[in-house]
Amino acid sequence: MPMSKFSSSDGSLGFILNKVPAGKWLGVNVTLWGIATACIAATHSYTTLLAVRVVLGIFEAAIAPCLMLLSSQWYTKSEQAPRFTFWYLGLGDGQIVGGLVFFGFQHASHTGFEGWRTMFVTLGCVTGVIGLATTAFMPDSPMSATFLSDEEKTAILQHVSDNQTGVINHRFDLKQVWEMFGDAQLWLLCILTTSVS
Repeated sequence: MPMSKFSSSDGSLGFILNKVPAGKWLGVNVTLWGIATACIAATHSYTTLLAVRVVLGIFEAAIAPCLMLLSSQWYTKSEQAPRFTFWYLGLGDGQIVGGLVFFGFQHASHTGFEGWRTMFVTLGCVTGVIGLATTAFMPDSPMSATFLSDEEKTAILQHVSDNQTGVINHRFDLKQVWEMFGDAQLWLLCILTTSVS
């Protein structure tokens, strides 16, 4: 149903998001991310751990583009930046909380099942449940939000009209892909992301 028509400067968030509802795609990927997280507990070698981590990364890679796309449908460009910042602050918070959670699971008494395995199963299940809830309740666009009246939907469309991006467009434009690769912001973001890892 949705796909914001992004201007050339915004780049393309991917062919898949052009064809599937963003809210559902987000929910499915979060659910599969949770399953992959739980599967880490079943690994017994470097090879199996590496395979599961690659699959985990594939599902995680969809999260940021989905959140950006969904935000672009609800907020103006100037309002989007603080929301993106809020998500990225969550990465640091997640590492802090994750360290405490990991510490706690290492000190929990278990019989026959190591604490780290219990942690990955638990966190995977919690993430999977959040993903299922996202799939069920996340609107794919303001137009599909059942909690909004028609007047509120119209107000949101008027509010984001300054973006000049539209709300729904299923047409894939290869020209925009080439423009994306020529955008210095994309390459700087790639360098930033790989440097953090």
